[in-house]
Amino acid sequence: MAPRSDSLDGKTIYFVDTRYPNTRAFVEEFMKALKEKFPKTNFVLKDKVGNYMDDDPKLWAEVKEKAQGVIMTIGH
Repeated sequence: MAPRSDSLDGKTIYFVDTRYPNTRAFVEEFMKALKEKFPKTNFVLKDKVGNYMDDDPKLWAEVKEKAQGVIMTIGH
């Protein structure tokens, strides 16, 4: 695992949604709560191709280029 950051200020954190049935509302509320708690952090919501086990090279390339962290949702 990567070392923990001292702060999320100025960072971009991606939410990667695997589109598990009936979880989108939770993901959006969770992201909204984090935006309120960390107003200096940029949160980006992206849908992943396929399920959580399928590769999505285009998305991972974007994450590596633009994000300093990822929250990946895989269901409930």
